[in-house]
Parts: sequence; structure tokens; C-alpha cells
Amino acid sequence: MGWICGSFFSLLSGCSGAEKPSAPADSATTGSRESGTDSRESGADSRESGADSRESGADSRDSGTAEWDGQPCAAYGPEIALGQVTEPSLNEISGIAVSRRNPGVVWVHEDSGAESLIHGLNRDGTVAGVIRLEGVENTDWEDIAVGVCDPLEPERSCVVVGDIGTLGTARADFLLLRFEEPLLDGTGGEQVIAPEVYPVVYPEAAEDAESLALTPEGLPVVVTKREDATAGVFRLPDWSAGVWEAAGEVPTGAAGEDLTARATAADLWPDGSRLILRTYFHIWEFYPADDLSALPLPVELDGAFELQGEAIAWDTAEGGFLQISEGVTPTLYRVPCG
Repeated sequence: MGWICGSFFSLLSGCSGAEKPSAPADSATTGSRESGTDSRESGADSRESGADSRESGADSRDSGTAEWDGQPCAAYGPEIALGQVTEPSLNEISGIAVSRRNPGVVWVHEDSGAESLIHGLNRDGTVAGVIRLEGVENTDWEDIAVGVCDPLEPERSCVVVGDIGTLGTARADFLLLRFEEPLLDGTGGEQVIAPEVYPVVYPEAAEDAESLALTPEGLPVVVTKREDATAGVFRLPDWSAGVWEAAGEVPTGAAGEDLTARATAADLWPDGSRLILRTYFHIWEFYPADDLSALPLPVELDGAFELQGEAIAWDTAEGGFLQISEGVTPTLYRVPCG
């Protein structure tokens, strides 16, 4: 599948006019895990001992010995279990995002039909605070993202919730819910916020989606959930547009792969240079920035194996990424820089 300058990558970070290299035919492949070995046979994307350290000069890190420099990882270490979520109502977590205003807090939400609540969790899984979104229902909330409210005021951060799932129906009336990120007092108490509500439709046939991210300008990008090991990428050119703009498509698995390759969550690094996308079986890292265009696209990452993993986020506070699954008392995992 071609990576064309002027589509997805250029919309996020600009293009020089050259065509992006295609993902190798077998680089978005099986990612099969045999009896927990988590081995991935992905052609050019396979990483033999040390090969995935990506030769990026001074950015290389010795596992666990260097302080994080605030940049995306050059390599990743093994997953770390941070804590278990003990709040009983959080048994179908479908989205996660790192708070910019509350150190050590991540925002999570439940899937369709739950109360219209956003929980702020400490990294040990305990509840730091709860946001009740007033005047809206959780029809099919699928992902959450945090970014700037206005690029001219980068100190202000907004939370965006994507009511973007179809529930397996012919639904076409999707919503984006946006509100300025509040401060939590750490007591677990509830705040009530009336979000801005933005209806949005697809330019042609509606698609199911579970993956939402925000560009450096704070504008939403959605990655759809298809059954053919690909995903459509759509962006909203401005908050008043009301119609997704097609940006391209990305591979999510091997040819012929279905359920295990369906996209379930995504996040963009704040400067737009990395996109992380998870499926039920894979975690993919894409490199939208032109200065990384020579690297294989995409790269498959190792992470915690989760049977119903539907949430992932860059860890912009400590480096690496965070992941969590649906289920009772799920574990919050962090995959640090290596």
C-alpha cells in the first residue's frame, strides 16, 4: 500500500514532495504470539537482537540507565505493570489519555451505554477524580485524547472524547465532545462539566471507528475499524467543518487478517512526529515526520498482551506508552523507553 505525500503524513506534519516508502508487503503481518513468546514474523520489520534500537545517534538509550529526554523513544523496554484499577464501574475501559494539567493522572472512560463519566486515574490505578459530562449520553464512546485548545494558547489543554462507534448498526450521527481540562484535587470527587458538542459525518459511507488522536493544532484525527487489515484515516480541518476529510489509509495487519487487525485505539505524539495505533493483536508505530521517512513503515512494537485491549496513549510525562484493556480490575501498563 502506497504512502503518498499529500495524504495522511503531509496533513499531520508537512511533506517535501517525495513519496513516502511503502510498508513492505509482509511488514504489517502476522505478529503471531506462540505460547507467550510474542514473536512477530514481519519481514523487514523483524528485529533481531539490538536491531530495533534504530540508529539515531545520541538518541540511543541503554535500557533503564538514561534519564528520559522528553523525546519519543528510540527503542522500548519491557512492559511494567503500574497498578490495577479497583473502581468496579470501570470494567469496559475503551480509551486512555495522559493529563497535561494533573501530574501522574490519566483520563479513561467506559464503552457504550455507560454513564457519561471521565475518570482521572493515578498511575497505581486509584481514582484521582471524576468528570461528569452534562447534557450528553455515552452512545458509543470509543477513545479520548488530550491536546491544545488553541495553538495560540498552548498553555490551555482540552480533552476530546470520540462518540465515534457504530454499535454494529447503520449509525451515521457521530459526536466529538470537547472541554477544557480541569484540575483535580486528588480526593476522587466529582466535577460536572458541560462539553462543547460537535456533530461530524463522513464524506461518503459512514465507518465504525475506535481510534481518536489530536494534531499539534488540537484538531481531531480518526482511524477507522475495518475488516480487511487496513484502516481509513480522516481528519477534521477545523472544529466548525462537521465533515471528516479523508486523509488516506494505513495497514493494520497481514493480508487476509481480520479481527486481530482491527484498529481499536490511537494517539499522536504532541508534535505529530509519531502515531501509535493498536489493534486487538498488534501495536504499530508510524513515523509521519519527513526526517524519519527512510525508516520502515510501520514498525511493530512489543507491549503487554491483552485479550481485549482497546486503549493506548503516548506517555508524554515519562516516555514510552501506556495501555489498558477492558475487563474487571484491569492492569495499567507502561512500556518505557529502552
